[in-house]
Amino acid sequence: MKLNVKRIFHPVSPLMATAKGVAVLLSYLVGAYLTGHFHVESRWMGSMLAVISAIVVLQEDVKTSIHQGGLRVFGTFIGAVIAYVYLLLFPFSLLGMIATVFLLDILCMLLGIPDNGKMATITLVIILLISKMSPSISPFVNGVLRFSEATVGALIGIALAWGVELIKKKINH
Repeated sequence: MKLNVKRIFHPVSPLMATAKGVAVLLSYLVGAYLTGHFHVESRWMGSMLAVISAIVVLQEDVKTSIHQGGLRVFGTFIGAVIAYVYLLLFPFSLLGMIATVFLLDILCMLLGIPDNGKMATITLVIILLISKMSPSISPFVNGVLRFSEATVGALIGIALAWGVELIKKKINH
């Protein structure tokens, strides 16, 4: 059997790997700076949320990236709103978090949100855990910061997908 080197390395895309590295760098820096400016204690969680958004949203083409970005931002918004309402009514508790995740999942199913709002659930849990670690942060600021970080990460992912698409067009022409 003849070894086909081209076939082995066909799925390898140095351009996408580079774009992902740039996405991680930019979203990490922007997330940490954005959050750190308003709430130093949660800046690393904010950075992590921005990085996750950028990675999830960055796809091979802009159209798919925009779709993923929209789902990410919408899911984050829903999770932030539900977390805000929960924290206005109750302090953090594990049982409360589990019950809120259950209710959020049912809500997302009823609204027909793709993947039953996995992004909403991730955001909800992060906001609740940050409120547990840093009780001094207001539920509103916590929710706005998490929404902002996820949105910034999504925009970075979309921008880099656009850049990758432009570079691919130049290479192919």
